[in-house]
Amino acid sequence: MTAASDSSTAASQLISKDKSTQLLQLNVHKSNSHSVTQIRSDITSLAKTSGVKTYVTGADVLNQDFSDATQAGVQKTEVIAAIFIFLVLWLVFRSPVTPLFSLLTVAVSVITSISVVANLVDRFNFPFSNFTEVFIVIVLFGIGTDYNILLYNEFRERLANGKDRYTATKEAIKIGGRTVLYSGLSVLIGMSVLGFANFSLYKSAVGIAVGVVVLLAVLLTLNPFFMAICGPHMFWPVKKFQGEGDSKLWHGMAKHAMIRPVLTLIVTGLIFVPLALTSHGTLDYDNLVEIGDNVPAKQGFKIVQQHFSKGTAEPTTIYIQSDHKLDNEKSLLLIDRLTKQLQASDGVKTVASVTQPGGKAIKKLYVRNQMSSVTSGLAQAQQGVNKVNKGLKSANSQLSSQNVSGAVSDANKLANGAQQVSAGTSQLQSALSQVSTGMNTLNSQVSSASGGKQAAQLAQLETALPQLNAAIQELNSQIQNSSTNTSGIKSSLTNIGAKATDIGSQIGTVQSEMKSLPQIDAATVAQAFAQSGAPLSAKQQGVLAGVLKQQSAAQSKLQSTLTSALTSIGGDATAIGASTKSVGSQLESLQSSTGQLQTAVATLAQKSGVALPGAATALSAASSQSAQLASATGQLSGAMFSINGKMPTLVSGASQVAAGNQTMAEKLAAMSKQLTALRKGLTSATGGLTQVSSGVGTANSYLKGLQKSAAAETFYIPTKQLHGSDFKPALDTYVSPNKKLTKLTVVLDDDPSSAAAMARLPKLEKVVNGTLKGTSLGKAKVAFGGNTSQTNDINAMASSDFTRTVIIMLAGIFVALMVVTHSLVQPIVIEGILLVAYSGALTIVHWLVDPVLGTNMLTWNTPFFTFVMLVSLGVDYSIFLMRKYREYLHEPGATSDKMLQGPQLLGRWSSPLGSS
Repeated sequence: MTAASDSSTAASQLISKDKSTQLLQLNVHKSNSHSVTQIRSDITSLAKTSGVKTYVTGADVLNQDFSDATQAGVQKTEVIAAIFIFLVLWLVFRSPVTPLFSLLTVAVSVITSISVVANLVDRFNFPFSNFTEVFIVIVLFGIGTDYNILLYNEFRERLANGKDRYTATKEAIKIGGRTVLYSGLSVLIGMSVLGFANFSLYKSAVGIAVGVVVLLAVLLTLNPFFMAICGPHMFWPVKKFQGEGDSKLWHGMAKHAMIRPVLTLIVTGLIFVPLALTSHGTLDYDNLVEIGDNVPAKQGFKIVQQHFSKGTAEPTTIYIQSDHKLDNEKSLLLIDRLTKQLQASDGVKTVASVTQPGGKAIKKLYVRNQMSSVTSGLAQAQQGVNKVNKGLKSANSQLSSQNVSGAVSDANKLANGAQQVSAGTSQLQSALSQVSTGMNTLNSQVSSASGGKQAAQLAQLETALPQLNAAIQELNSQIQNSSTNTSGIKSSLTNIGAKATDIGSQIGTVQSEMKSLPQIDAATVAQAFAQSGAPLSAKQQGVLAGVLKQQSAAQSKLQSTLTSALTSIGGDATAIGASTKSVGSQLESLQSSTGQLQTAVATLAQKSGVALPGAATALSAASSQSAQLASATGQLSGAMFSINGKMPTLVSGASQVAAGNQTMAEKLAAMSKQLTALRKGLTSATGGLTQVSSGVGTANSYLKGLQKSAAAETFYIPTKQLHGSDFKPALDTYVSPNKKLTKLTVVLDDDPSSAAAMARLPKLEKVVNGTLKGTSLGKAKVAFGGNTSQTNDINAMASSDFTRTVIIMLAGIFVALMVVTHSLVQPIVIEGILLVAYSGALTIVHWLVDPVLGTNMLTWNTPFFTFVMLVSLGVDYSIFLMRKYREYLHEPGATSDKMLQGPQLLGRWSSPLGSS
């Protein structure tokens, strides 16, 4: 079921422009238990809506109404024929009883014939159509009445000659029955050969042959029974019977034809030959005219034509059957291409298919819409590459701004200073040992007051102590500077470590972005456009392949290079980070040792600054005060002992600081080289990313150009969407369960039954075959369905098979006439006259339908009906005439008089016969 509420596309197709009419399309399944009549009744009851007029219409419903109208027409024809025949026979025999016998025998024949044909159809697949019953009723009532008139006239003639009813019955059946038998056999043969016709309607007329057999059997059995039983009472109230009267009109026409045969032939030819050669006009194949205007389905059909296109109610369906499944992208692409080709054809309003279920393209299933996502993704990828490139450039700039070489220089200076401190402390330790030894000796000597010799030693000591104090103060100053330099180096290392960590993080981001860069396959893109509805030129294919191939190769190479470089850079950054941590750790240890050294040296400097100057002053006054000298030297000796005791720790700390500073300087030098390599790698990476961004931009610009071209109007459905729930309704509606058969629904601008609509079908068939030729569906079976296709097939079959059927029928009747007339010329003359009479009569009917019926076209089956009736009656009249002539041939008299007797009697019969 397709409703306007399903989608905006469906609403545009199912709601009229004036918003007054809305369609609901239903696909129903017919079966033995669900006939069209039952389905229509159910839908009609369900569709009733208060305040809204609802109609159930469509090809199946209208065909059912046509079938019902045909059956109703048959019943009406039977009643009208019975009444008309009753009146004609009453006038002929002047008796109300005689028509009853004729109608009874013919009615029995018709009912029996229809029953026999129905059983043959049921058991032996006998040819049958909606018109078979009409054929049987019309022909049997026509020729059956003729045969009855002939038999009743023969019977009445014998009664007029004074014969009893039994003898009259016997002779009437002997003379008239033979004529009826010959005539019936001729019609039987002519109708039997219709079984060789190709068109089912013509072939179904073979049921007339069954009817003729039944008719002959009934007439030649029941009529003798009624004649023998009723006798003269068959013609009640007539009591006096006279011989057959003559028809003055037919006598005069026959007499003049015998006197002036050539002139009669010329005049007849001048009248009937032009009529026979005149065009019969266009035939009307619209079965809708056979349905009454009060039928709801016809009313609904007319409303649809008024508010939509004329072909909306009865669209043409194109079926395509393949030997492989069609639920794949390649086959759906071909179906969509065919849909577009049909939509572009003249006289086509809409085309619905599995790819365009609403009659309009679904934008998201076409390359133009899909390329929007691709170009948008490429633009975003380009922006991402540019962002990463900008971050790498910023990191490179920040690394370049770091004075790593200055830090290395400072570290080298610090290492040199540390070496000097270490050497100085060693020398100081040696000097302090000597001073300590001297002080001990001096103290001993002063205590023993050894006179002038001690005075000389005190003079030397006085000179040495200021020098020792100056050396200690210098050592303290160097250690303080070492502490300051160590703090600056530690700050630089911390900054470098942070930058290395940031670089490592950014490198990880770059690698992630590099992995997500889109890969554009030139072969895939070229193949997609080659399969599209608008293939690229050779030049366009070359440009596309070259650009995408170069881009893909450059991108792959660059991505590989960048990945390797970035991995190496990331390793270097990690190593630098680790090195900075190691150097920092060592530096912290060095700072700890330096702090201890600094504390020791500061203590030494403080004590030496106090003790040594005091010692020097004391030594100056030693010469005058030996007791005080002894005390001072004792104090100095104790201080020196204390200083000398701490010197090993000072020497060890100075050595550790020197070694740590040397290691730090070496690692900083190695880290400087790694940072230089890192900057080079970042410079290379930014250059590569610039190339990637440029390449992506070029590819995106080219794809945007293709997006605006006709090649972008190509159907493509991803596999996931093809088998998704959104696309399933389209597959269920337009593709068979085994997925090998699909249909396209075509709505024409013209009336489905019009000649214009039928003229478009060959063009549409050419479009279908041309579009599918050379593709995977090139060998698929294609069939057209719907009212227009059916009407076109009827037109083609009726037109092509009519001549063949006429020839077959005339050939059968020709053989029968040869047997009856024992002549070769007479059958030729009879059939020639019948053909001229048929064609001329059809022309006259065509002239009369406009003023009488208000239409300028004959229905498509009128020629065949006319031919069957005229041939059947014409053969009867011809055989009646020949048999009557032969009846008088052996009697005495002139041949001309005998020739006139036949037309006279036939003229008297033919008036009522022709009327019947």
